[in-house]
Amino acid sequence: MDTANYKQTSFGLYVPSHVAEKLQRLDMTTLLLYENHLRSAVKADTTVEKYSRFIRRFLVFLGDRCLSALYVRAWLEQLKRSRHVNTVNNAISALNGLFKWLDRPDCTVSFYPYQEPPYREDTRNLDKADFDRLLDKADEHMKTMLLTFFGTGIRVSELKFFTVENVRTGRVTVDNKGKTRLVFLDPGTKTALLRYCERKKIAGGVIFRNRAGAALSRSYIWRAMKALARKAGVELGKVFPHNLRHLFAVEHYKVDRDLDALRLDMGHSLLATTQRYLKETVEKHYERVMKRRTPVAE
Repeated sequence: MDTANYKQTSFGLYVPSHVAEKLQRLDMTTLLLYENHLRSAVKADTTVEKYSRFIRRFLVFLGDRCLSALYVRAWLEQLKRSRHVNTVNNAISALNGLFKWLDRPDCTVSFYPYQEPPYREDTRNLDKADFDRLLDKADEHMKTMLLTFFGTGIRVSELKFFTVENVRTGRVTVDNKGKTRLVFLDPGTKTALLRYCERKKIAGGVIFRNRAGAALSRSYIWRAMKALARKAGVELGKVFPHNLRHLFAVEHYKVDRDLDALRLDMGHSLLATTQRYLKETVEKHYERVMKRRTPVAE
């Protein structure tokens, strides 16, 4: 048989080339190669981690079946039944990037329509009273970490840049999402960090480290915060690293009402991004409405 216009599939069958291109199976090797591609494109570690998590779940769903738009849609619909539409759209971003890299535009899908709510969910709103309860039950290690998040508004992935040397200067250079910025430490945060280093005999390098001396992982910090939430009696849904970033925005905006300064502190490019962190909860807005004095017709 003349095989010039045919290709042999991974399962031994010769099929026309244009058909073989669609008979493609994905495995963990594909994922590892794609992760390397993302890193070479200077994607942030958190982005690579998030995309990999979604792709890995899709690979488990796909199994040894060939990639097709039908299976992509089926997995997304399954995901949609148990996850928020925002999460599903994040999964679509991850998959579409992979399919573009694989030259499989036939498998890319459109995002589900979503209108961002004007209010913040009450069940996820961590306020200062909740934060104080966490501090009250935290050991020295966790307390210093929480105060660092609260005092700087950093992302959890930026904690690894807090070294003894940087903190002594009062300025921490962080490199995240392909951007480098300065995080300035207020006197209270700087003092708390240096005192912690002194008591723990940390002379240099990363401050928040594991026993091997490496920076704490995102998953470790997440688990530690959830354990502290249980101990302090704070709802688990309120306690996660990024929520401390929301608390930083809300509490510091109360002090000076300077939105552009807050934008710089948080490392945002757009004011609109910063404004999302300042949304009122439904409960707070309801209280505001109840205080209105509208004349009642007799």
